[in-house]
Amino acid sequence: MSRRLTVEADGGSRGNPGVAGYGALVRDTETGALLAERAEPLGKASNNVAEYRGLIAGLEAAHAIDPSADVLVRMDSKLVVEQMSGRWKIKHEDMRRLALEARELANALRDGGGSVRYQWIPRAENKDADALSNDGMDGLTVRRDHDGGAVEEPAGDVVTDDAAACAPVPRRPGTPVRVVLVAGASGSAATSAAAAVQRLLGGAPRCLLTDPSDDAVETAAEVGDVLGVGSVVDAAWAGSDVAEAWGKVVARGGTTVVVCAPDTVRAVLGHVLGMPSDRLGRIAVAAGSLAGIEVWSDDDVSVAFTNRT
Repeated sequence: MSRRLTVEADGGSRGNPGVAGYGALVRDTETGALLAERAEPLGKASNNVAEYRGLIAGLEAAHAIDPSADVLVRMDSKLVVEQMSGRWKIKHEDMRRLALEARELANALRDGGGSVRYQWIPRAENKDADALSNDGMDGLTVRRDHDGGAVEEPAGDVVTDDAAACAPVPRRPGTPVRVVLVAGASGSAATSAAAAVQRLLGGAPRCLLTDPSDDAVETAAEVGDVLGVGSVVDAAWAGSDVAEAWGKVVARGGTTVVVCAPDTVRAVLGHVLGMPSDRLGRIAVAAGSLAGIEVWSDDDVSVAFTNRT
């Protein structure tokens, strides 16, 4: 009797196309035991390409575990599930190439006596693969194989260490550090800012920082709710030396969202652009607006946008 495996896969792109990565994992279907985890950055790519790459990585891992397995693929990408199930046509050349690669892996499992079927699931049920895909978008490569010990349900509430999400991320050539500055707001402006961050990033950043002011904390809470991440209060972003706070974020790497006062947003933009302090008032920063900065190297910084809502 063939072993039953479940593949959970996801992919994301911050910008679509933008900085992309995929994540995938394999579980024993009957016991829920985690058997393999995969994640990888993809450079600049679309969401669909990243999702297909996640599928391919998951099928490869399942085949390595048991080339005769009965595999259930669970993804929140309706496009990939319908195309791989043969119900939707594949028009884009990149998608056709990736779908062919995935089908070859599925056929290898079938040739070994196994099977592959696809199931669409809501995004909320694909959080583990989504977290791995965010590792990939942050520049991390993950290749973990597990011994298959049974996975036990945790007792009581699960407490997460949000500060751990802001641990350093390895820098990779060709992948910039990305920082999204959000000007703190209140009420509907904070809600609108959160929606703008979600549209911009697509996938959640691993690190969400906020200064301790009321507007910033409220906005960060809204952002955290839509992205599914917790915020970390950092008083340095309310201080007079924003250069130090900025330097720490750049040194961390990856993608970081920082919620702070509008004047702090101006100060950071002035710092990276080398503007004198008496001209910072010329930079328009509305409450709840976004500014994006990319750092390719210490002397190669680009302001991607300002005052976006």
